[in-house]
Amino acid sequence: MTPERSYQSILMNLSRHTPLDLDPLLFDMPRVGGVSDTDFAPHPPSSLIWEPPADGASRIGLRITEPLERADVLAARLASIAIERQIYPVFMSYIAHSGMQRFGFRVEQLFGLTERAQAQFEVELTRFWRFALIIDASDIENLS
Repeated sequence: MTPERSYQSILMNLSRHTPLDLDPLLFDMPRVGGVSDTDFAPHPPSSLIWEPPADGASRIGLRITEPLERADVLAARLASIAIERQIYPVFMSYIAHSGMQRFGFRVEQLFGLTERAQAQFEVELTRFWRFALIIDASDIENLS
């Protein structure tokens, strides 16, 4: 499936309804993970292993630091922008449940890490994805 078709699929399947998380009820699982601290290697990813994308799309990072009021509206805007401007949005979620996975977006989970580890992980993600820019998802959510 081409990136344009996957974003068209997101637009066609948008819903304001949020699925229920049944895992805690069925399997008695805790809702929140623990905090960990991880040291990441200070080296950039090897270009021999991680080739730049051949599709020409720019990657943008979107920080989620608080629950989104209207994740469905944000998903619709980003899918439209992705098709029109040929971008690939990648979310960096600093909260447990961003709500963007259900629409088919890539979400990198930074929840459960210490602040120091989150900062290191964001640097690694920036190198890995080669982000053209990083912005807060709430800034796009608030656009009229």
